[in-house]
Formats: sequence, C-alpha cells, structure tokens
Amino acid sequence: MNISKIKEFIINNIFFLSVVFLSIVNFLVALKLNIFRYNNFDFGKFDLGNMTQMVWYTLNGRFMYLTDYFGSNVPRWSMSHVDPLLALFTPIFAIFPHPLTLVISQLFIVVFSSLLIYAIANLELKSKLSACLISFAYILNPSMGYINGTMGFHAVTAAIPFFLGAFYLFEKMYKENSFSKKGLIYFWVLLVLTMMGKEQISLYIFMWGIFILFFRSLGAGSFKLKKSWFAEFFKQKTAKTGLSMMIVGLLWFITAFFIIIPKNSHYRVESYENFLDSLGIEINAYSDVTMENYFLGRYNDFGNSYSEIIKNMIVNHPRLIRVFFSGDRLDSLDRTFKPVSYFPFANPAMLLISAPDFLINYLVTEEGLGVENIENHRISMIIPVLFVSTIYAISMLREIVFAIGPKLKKYYQVPVVIFSAWVLLFSYNTSIDYNNPLHLWFKQAILRRVSADLDLGEKNLSELEVGDVVKLPDLDLKDVKCANAVISHIPDDASVSGPDNLGDHMSMRETYGIFPALWNEADYVIVDVQSRKLLGILGLNKNIIKDLTESLVSTEKYDLVMACGNLYLFRKGDPGERTGLIPIQERFEYPAKYDFEVLDLIRVVDFSIPDEVTREKVSKGQLVYQKMDNDGMDGYLFYITFVNKETEKIFQVANLPSFAFLSPSDWTKNLYYKEDIDIALPSYVEPGDYSVFFSLSNKIKMRSMYLGDVLVK
Repeated sequence: MNISKIKEFIINNIFFLSVVFLSIVNFLVALKLNIFRYNNFDFGKFDLGNMTQMVWYTLNGRFMYLTDYFGSNVPRWSMSHVDPLLALFTPIFAIFPHPLTLVISQLFIVVFSSLLIYAIANLELKSKLSACLISFAYILNPSMGYINGTMGFHAVTAAIPFFLGAFYLFEKMYKENSFSKKGLIYFWVLLVLTMMGKEQISLYIFMWGIFILFFRSLGAGSFKLKKSWFAEFFKQKTAKTGLSMMIVGLLWFITAFFIIIPKNSHYRVESYENFLDSLGIEINAYSDVTMENYFLGRYNDFGNSYSEIIKNMIVNHPRLIRVFFSGDRLDSLDRTFKPVSYFPFANPAMLLISAPDFLINYLVTEEGLGVENIENHRISMIIPVLFVSTIYAISMLREIVFAIGPKLKKYYQVPVVIFSAWVLLFSYNTSIDYNNPLHLWFKQAILRRVSADLDLGEKNLSELEVGDVVKLPDLDLKDVKCANAVISHIPDDASVSGPDNLGDHMSMRETYGIFPALWNEADYVIVDVQSRKLLGILGLNKNIIKDLTESLVSTEKYDLVMACGNLYLFRKGDPGERTGLIPIQERFEYPAKYDFEVLDLIRVVDFSIPDEVTREKVSKGQLVYQKMDNDGMDGYLFYITFVNKETEKIFQVANLPSFAFLSPSDWTKNLYYKEDIDIALPSYVEPGDYSVFFSLSNKIKMRSMYLGDVLVK
C-alpha cells in the first residue's frame, strides 16, 4: 500500500479512526489505573477475587465454585447470582492466570464497544461525524469511567458489547429486510451470551422482544382481532424473532430466579449455619441469608418472598412510586440521564428495555446500599440502552425538524450533528462534575502517601530524649509493602481467612474466606485490626472481631508469624509459649517509673523494649498506661512506630492487645493497664538502628512518644 492510498484511507475513515484513537487512549489510561488499583489493594475478594476464584475453580474441575461469605466452597448460584458468562474468559485465563487477566479482558471489549456505538449511530443517523461524536460521548460518559476504571470485573459489565453487537445486527437486518439464517444464528449467539451476563438480563431480552413486536413488526396492516390477522402478523421475521425473544427471555428468567437460585440456596444456608456455629452465635431463622434469594432482603418493605414482593409491588403501587423516587434517587436519576442530555426520554419505548435494572436498583428499601448510583457496576447494562435510545431519539427529532421545515432536508446531517455535539458536551461536562476516575487517575495516584515526613519540632532523631512527644504520620491502613509481605508468607495451597482487600491477590486457591469466617479452621489467619466488611454485610456486632482475635491469640492452635501496619499473620502449627495471661492486664496499683503524658487522657508510666530484634522472629515489648479520664478515648488506636535513624523510613504496627482484648475506650480512670506487645518485623524492614515510638491516633489527633532505640537484624 503506497502513501497516497494510506492518506486516502485515513481521509475516508477519519471519523472511525478518531473513535479508535480515543478508545485506545481511554483503554491505556484505564489500564494504568486498574494496574495501580490492583497493586494498591483497592479491589479485594468482593468482587474481583470471587470472579478470579470462579475461573480458577472452573479450570480445576468445579464449574463456577468460590468461597462464600461464610467460608464454604459453594457454587456461584448459591450466592443468588447466575452469570456464567464469566466462564467465557477461562481459555485466556488458562494462558495468563492472574486476576488482572479478567480486568484487562473486560476492559478491552467494553472500551472498544465504542466501535459498536459508532456502527449503530452511523446505521441509523447516516452521518459519520454524528456517529463519531456520540461514540466520544460514550467513551467519556462518567458511568463508563467508573465501570472501566474502578469496578474490576463483573460479568454484567462484560455483557455490554454482546448486547450492542446483537442490537446492531438486528437493526441492520431489519433496515435491509434481510433476516438470513446466518445472520439470525449470529444474533441468537450474541443474545445468549448477553443473557449469561446476569440473571436479570433475560428480562432485557424480554422487553426488547416486546419492543420489536410493537415497533418493528407493522407489516400486517391495521390491527384486527382475528386469527387471520395474527397469522399474517407472525409470518413476519421480526414478529417471530420478537416473540421468540420474549419466550426465551422469560423462560431463562424463571429458570434462573425461581429454579437455579432457590435450588442452590441450601448451600448458602448450611454455610451460614456452620459459620454462626463457629462463632457461637444463635442462628436467626429470619435472616436474609436464609431466604430463597439472598438479595430479597433488600426489598423487605414489600415482603419476604418472590410472590409477596411481586404482589405488593403491583397492588401497593403508590408505595412503589414513593420508594422509586425516595431519598437520593432523584439525584441518581439526574446523574444517570444528564450525561446523555435526557435524550432517552424522547424515545421511551426503547428506553423501557432497561426497565428491569431501573426497578431492581431503585426499589431497594434497605438503607445505605446505593445500588442505583452511577459509581456502581449494577448500572452497567443501563448505559448501552441509554445510548441506543439516544441515537434513535436524535433520529426521531431530526424527522420532527424536517416535518416543521421541509426545506431543511437539504441540510440532512446538520440536525443530527448538532444534537450529537450537544450530547458530547453534556457527557464531557458531567464527566468532570461527577469525578470520572479516568480523568482523576493521576490526581488519585499522587495523593497516595509515597513517603512520610517526620515532624520532630526543633530536634532530630539523635537529640530526642525518652518521653519526648512528637507528631509522626498516622498508621497506614493500606500499607502495600506490608500486604505483599503477608501474602509472600502463604503457600498457594493453603486455606486462608483474611481481610477483603487481600482477597483478589490470593484468589487462585481453593479457600479464601473473609475473616472471621474460618477463623479457627484455616491454615493461615490474617487479622486486620480495622476490617469491618463482613460485619457490615451480616449486621454482626463489631465486638465479635475483638472476641475472636482474643481467642486466636490465646489459643495454642495458632502462632504469630509476622505483624506490620494493621495486619497480623497467624499460622496453624506449633505455637509459641503461652503464659496463660491475656496480653493486657488491668491493675489498681502499679509502681510507676515514669510520668510521661502523651495526651491529657493517657500517660505512660512504664515500658520496656528489647535492645535488638531479629526480623521474622517474635520479640517482646511492654507498655504500662494510666488512664486520666473515663471519657474521650473512643476511636483511638495504639501502635508502635519504628524510624530508621539513617534513612528516616517509617515502619508501623498496630498494638493487637489494646485493639482485640481491652480497648482504651473501655478503660477506667486512674487504673493502670499493662500491655504486652509481640514484635515480629517482616523481612522487608531494612536492618539498622531504629528509633522506637509509642503512637496513638483517632484520625484527628496523632501523638508519638519516644521510647528509645533498637537494633534491627
């Protein structure tokens, strides 16, 4: 191909190539952000870890299994989701077994679904410029920014290009009046793949079938309530296709919701019962977990079963309307439709294809979920419907313009270009207003704490005296080095109970439960002193974490391997010696050696630290406090800070006893509290001389008291 032909090709395809170029830029930015988020432990077991584990299990002979909330290995369907589209990514995962394989695969097909938007717009509007502008709007849409930049992998998101491909194929066959056997086969393959994205997507196919019957099948003349009219009507390929879509969509919906999920719910219930038994908690027979579908509890204001909820939504429609528009949902609707300049409302028939997710998301009565937000992956399938309905709304508005001014027809492309540019303008502006993460990725990256500055006042490390109180950085609750060090200690075949944010990095294994699930069974247990995810999901008391951590430390079943940041790693095996005493003791009297005031609420009256410690071996330290007031210590976390005297690099680790056994908020005024601290530094801490500080923080006030120096070997 010579230069002139290349130039000619570029000129003839400049708008298409522009969409390709912007899609590539979008993909690369999103790729960088996703890699950063993965390395920064921003994804977790829910949901990327679960998705990865299901593919791993599928490759190892158990189709779509995973470790559930409660630590049992169960089929996906028992958790009330049917989304086998995930299995489609198994071959590429077999070649590149890594959680990011799923993220990158989805990112590629979803970002480049912009080319399908271009094809649909060009097909309907017959304007390459307009198609280019709408594709740009799709790429810059804030919801797409969140979907591609922050949500990892979800099969419902991966279904987007299959839906758009099916839509384009049908509309092309319809406009050309050519429903070939080959075309219909491709169409149905794409429909099936779309429905595999999530259980409710089958209702999209059902609604789309209704749309086709009413708006793509009008060749039988005026409606007559006669058998002959219906016979003639259903001779049309479009009518047959629409009816088939309604039947298949409804049958798959019934199968998924009323057969597959309820039939597998016993796995979830049994897992829940075993979990509560391990905690010593009485089983609540009315818990959401015991329902035929775990997510029915989100609609409990309408009832506690499928039949009750559906019946009450129909009968009590005023209540339904109030719920739909309650709280922040008007704002969520605005944030959903404003990026497309509300054009879909001009084409309500096509917009109704997305009604299933609007109802599912906006009729939730459980507070605080926010499933309707544009930042949530549950909006995924709504977005392509918004754009196809926008495209056809623009087409319809053009015809209205021509009907008003027939002479304007000679300017055929002008109206659609103006409307498309208007949509792009709204998409760009709302992308900024709604903090599209792909626009903010650099800002997010530089705001992360890369290094910590010391604030020692007028002194340096060598001039500090024991008892000096200074300001040091707060405990880093997302210490990447710490998390990687913890993970590196755990074999691939070991079962693990740990925090959610480590779950994606350790997902390619048989069992990874969110602590406290499997707290007394797993080969390794990772305690995150600030983790609350499972408690929030199940509504459990926050003291359970403390009680179980206390049991974990006290038992002879587990041994401390290492501690860093807010993480403590325990291994099942031969434990260290146990004194029989819990590592924090309350005393009425104590022979105080010091009177160091850290805050006006707390004083250090004694302490001991070792002269030297060896990395990855447990050394002992001790602090003795006197509480000066009964109130005011809520939310405070105690931790030890090590500062390298040569490099000034900081290492911190939370005090486990004052977190898990007896927190400062429960201490009594004027009494003494002796806390025994296990020091188990990880290998990544550089050897050398370190200044050691007792630190405390409630995220507002931070204080650190100098204790002396220690040699790290």
